[in-house]
Amino acid sequence: MKGRVRVLAAAVACLLLSAGALYAYDVPKEIVIKRPEGNPPLADWVGSVKFPHGFHAVKNACEHCHHKESAKNLGEFLACTQCHKGADPNDNTGFYRAWHNDATHSCLGCHRKVRLANPKALPPLSCTDGCHKKK
Repeated sequence: MKGRVRVLAAAVACLLLSAGALYAYDVPKEIVIKRPEGNPPLADWVGSVKFPHGFHAVKNACEHCHHKESAKNLGEFLACTQCHKGADPNDNTGFYRAWHNDATHSCLGCHRKVRLANPKALPPLSCTDGCHKKK
């Protein structure tokens, strides 16, 4: 009897895991973040950024960065530049501040938070050691 219960429990677990896999999001391993058209760079060495999306997706909940997700648009993630496209570097909702704000849902803000919690952690804080690799 115990053997049948174990087999049944294993079968149910397999079915649940399979169903969960069907609903999993297609998470890109890497994305390229490009400046919105007409939005000039603040320095001539700043270009597009290759972002290791898969690495970050494993460590963070989707809504941490995709903070406009709701029950109405679940799984329909927008590119950051859909909302964060303003050219003014002082605009908290603009393109520059989306990445460089002190808020923890920005790249720099999150990296600072991780470093404060663990000074031996490795997230880059320097422009050219992190996102903006010098050519």
